[in-house]
Amino acid sequence: MTSANTYDVIVLGGGPAGLASALHLGRSGVSVLVIEKNRITQTEKTWLSFPDILEKYDLAAAIRNRFSSIEFSCYFGARYAFKNNSFITAVDEEALLQLLAEGARAGGADIHAREAFINYAPHSDGVTVTSTGGTYACRLVVDAMGRGSRIMQGLGLRNETIDMGCLAFFLRDVRHDNDNCLLLYDAFMPGRDYFWLVPLGKDCVMAGMFFFDTLSRHNLPEKREKLKLYIEARRLGGTVYATRQGNIPLGSQAVLSAGRVLFIGDSANTALPSSGFSLNRCLEDAELLSGFVCRYLKDEVPLSQFKREMLAPRIPGIEAHLIISDMLSHFTDPMLNRAIEAMHSLSEDFLISFLSGRDMGVHFTVTALRAIMETFSLHEISSLSLKQHHLKNLANLYNLLPAISPGKLGEHLKEFVMTLVKKDYQAPPS
Repeated sequence: MTSANTYDVIVLGGGPAGLASALHLGRSGVSVLVIEKNRITQTEKTWLSFPDILEKYDLAAAIRNRFSSIEFSCYFGARYAFKNNSFITAVDEEALLQLLAEGARAGGADIHAREAFINYAPHSDGVTVTSTGGTYACRLVVDAMGRGSRIMQGLGLRNETIDMGCLAFFLRDVRHDNDNCLLLYDAFMPGRDYFWLVPLGKDCVMAGMFFFDTLSRHNLPEKREKLKLYIEARRLGGTVYATRQGNIPLGSQAVLSAGRVLFIGDSANTALPSSGFSLNRCLEDAELLSGFVCRYLKDEVPLSQFKREMLAPRIPGIEAHLIISDMLSHFTDPMLNRAIEAMHSLSEDFLISFLSGRDMGVHFTVTALRAIMETFSLHEISSLSLKQHHLKNLANLYNLLPAISPGKLGEHLKEFVMTLVKKDYQAPPS
């Protein structure tokens, strides 16, 4: 290195996506600086995750609780209880981010907390980044600043989104009798506000709500009151000791880079419909990003290849997830009740694959689309007025097919034919 302020990569944002990127890049021998405006370990919406993913990335020490049962329910009466009660766990979000930060530092990354990004200036040799702590030079910037990324806003770029607003109260000294049951999707009241009830340990729970709309200062008071009503109706008692709130973007990933800036996490719409899925995607996308960056720094791939390399492994499953998310955002109460009832006719492996994102293949996609068509009429589906342009998105995804090797593409086509004649879903090995 020619200067103490010169790096191969500067990562903006010290949340799950930013720290995971720094961890993988550092382990690969890339010099990395992370700039985070807040303290490290501060996060807004990571309280559930999948143990196989945590174990894969040496984060199992962040598991806070395992559940006796996991349920979906609707106030109309439909209920689904998973037979497998170990596929998802509660996490200690601060411990998890601390583990990522320690891993990144062990790999050689520098982490500057409480240092705010100001601006950046690309030039022929790289990028100059200015923060409240100084001026730095690098070859690439990784933007992990989230859905409000100032770089993306400054360039006039945006990824089309449906927001899933999240609000959660953490309570201690709770008196409840749900026997360590995770209520993962609890439509407890009429309307499109849904709830989580996450046991975190003895006498401690997270009671949260989510909705397919942006959480803002305008609707925050209303949502807080509704969450309080839910807590009272569930007779939880206890004392609120922490609050989390934020928005998970659900949408197509149209913009993944701009010049020498690569977007990841919420900046790139990485998240899909659960906080655990969001973390899962951040960890796995960071590994893909690191591999690409290492080859780019060796002049083996152009920056224009980044989008293909990030999305190709998820063709075509990513669009199936977006279609389902979009449908959920428009469901009436009777439709939601019917959807939960229909879960009983589906393979549990399929349901877990949807929640965890462990399968994005053709088999999963056909199973998902078949389930939609068997549960709802074409009239009902067309009445939902879906926000996103799914045909356009599918066309964009198939433009990425050259990123898949001919052999893999042949496997996809064969799998597609087989799923048309065979309904039983078999999840891929985790």
